[in-house]
Amino acid sequence: MTLRCFSAAAQTNTVRSAILIVPLSTLGVLLHSATALASTSDPAVQELIRLVKVQSQQIHELQSRLAKVEKHTTHATATTQNTVKPPSVARTQPVPHTLKSGPVEPVKFAGDTPSPQFAMNSAAYPLLPAAPGSYAAVSNMPSGSAPVMGVASQIPSSSHSTTIGGLVLKWGKGLPQITTPDNAYSFRPRGRILVDYGSAFGSRFPQQNVSRTVMRAARLGFEGNVHQLSWVLEGDYADNKLSVMSAFMTWSDKMGGHLVEYSLGNKFNERGFDGSTGSDQTVFLDRDIVANAILPVKGWYGIGGAFKIFGDNWHVAAQITGNDVNTANLTNNVRDDLTYMLRSHYIPWRNKQGLVHLGAWGFYEDVKPSSSFSQNVRLLARTDDAFSLQFGPVMPIANSMAGGLEAFGIWRSAWALSEFGVRHIQMRDTAAGLPANTPFHGAAGTEEAFSAQAGIFLTGETPNYFAHTGQWATPRILHPMTDGGWGGWEVAARWDWIDATHIPTGGRAWTATVGVNWYLLSFARLMLNYTHADVTNKTGNYKGANSGNIVGLRSAVTF
Repeated sequence: MTLRCFSAAAQTNTVRSAILIVPLSTLGVLLHSATALASTSDPAVQELIRLVKVQSQQIHELQSRLAKVEKHTTHATATTQNTVKPPSVARTQPVPHTLKSGPVEPVKFAGDTPSPQFAMNSAAYPLLPAAPGSYAAVSNMPSGSAPVMGVASQIPSSSHSTTIGGLVLKWGKGLPQITTPDNAYSFRPRGRILVDYGSAFGSRFPQQNVSRTVMRAARLGFEGNVHQLSWVLEGDYADNKLSVMSAFMTWSDKMGGHLVEYSLGNKFNERGFDGSTGSDQTVFLDRDIVANAILPVKGWYGIGGAFKIFGDNWHVAAQITGNDVNTANLTNNVRDDLTYMLRSHYIPWRNKQGLVHLGAWGFYEDVKPSSSFSQNVRLLARTDDAFSLQFGPVMPIANSMAGGLEAFGIWRSAWALSEFGVRHIQMRDTAAGLPANTPFHGAAGTEEAFSAQAGIFLTGETPNYFAHTGQWATPRILHPMTDGGWGGWEVAARWDWIDATHIPTGGRAWTATVGVNWYLLSFARLMLNYTHADVTNKTGNYKGANSGNIVGLRSAVTF
């Protein structure tokens, strides 16, 4: 910078010297004339001669100084050109990295290009995952999803990012996510910690009046994507055992202007509203009775393939799965329970204040031979597994077919959900190791379940609905505790009913639950539930009519 200023000054002096040199010829003429008139005694002439000599001397001194300046400038410029490296190889001091916070970065479909292959005719991506828009609500992606779905897996109010070595480090849910600037590559840890306490009372069976703690979930895993290929792997420690949970890969693409996903691996089922939601994002300590009762033999997870297609206000999901990765095959060469599942949701009405969600689902399962069939439907909480609706053991299931309907609505900060499900079970005529006259052989029966629930955020948040897939998700808390606010407060109530009297040895039950959720942050909350249950069992250790109560607490963190 100093050399540039010096060079500029030199150039300016050069221009000025040129202006001074111009009248030298005139001064020469004057000096010649003055010499010719030197002999005159006119005082005016003598004074003119003196002034001309003084000016001539000053001009000579200026020319000498200008020559020295030009010589020094030329030498300095040459030295600089010989010592400074070209910009392409010049060494620069590293710029210190600072943590920046601000609005959420624009969400891009990983690997998205403007090529005709990815042309979008009707649907606009990325999709906004939550409504209503007037509240600027953005729910986080459901925890069971792949990381590439055309939407952001961030909470705006707690989003921070910085750039290190060309990679973007994002802090959205307490742990870092490392991505490339174009979101084509990403990697992040994921998990949840759910710790429950329950105190049960009021049952006529003392064994059911227990107070204890359980680790509902201690889950840790990882997810990532390479352009359109994403993957999830996580394990869970719950109920005193270690299990593999999500372990799958997903290929995301566009087809006919719509986002589509193809998944292979051990994946969570899509089955109803509560049944499609992870344990860390349901409003109550446990899912509703439709999700817990109308359940295939293989359970909540299964190894197989899944296909999903998404529109502006709908989605369709289809799965074909066997047993999950943790299933123990105790008999050599026994096949899986094969299950075919389908679920779809549609939003017929939506504005800036609310929406209406309608959904339908169903499954058919072909069950492998087994020794017997029984089912326990938990009615209070996981801290009291003994208080349940029990039926069986009876003849093994040959197959079953189930279906359900769901209706959900939002109006400002309030929400309501109702679900209905039915399952028809066909028992086997014979089974290996059982005599032909075994009771209930070839029998069939149907179980029905219904749930209605509603709630409201007292602090003005939008209900934690994920419109992209039609299920619960993590809400955006407007005033988190980390920002000096009171967090988010939600109150909710639910009534559940089940009738399994048409199944051999089946019974009936109903429950009523009220709950309060305090969200410290979007991904951390404390939960309080009170549940009363009435049940009539025909079999098991607790036969007859019974009722009970439980107060349950949970601390939950999802990252």
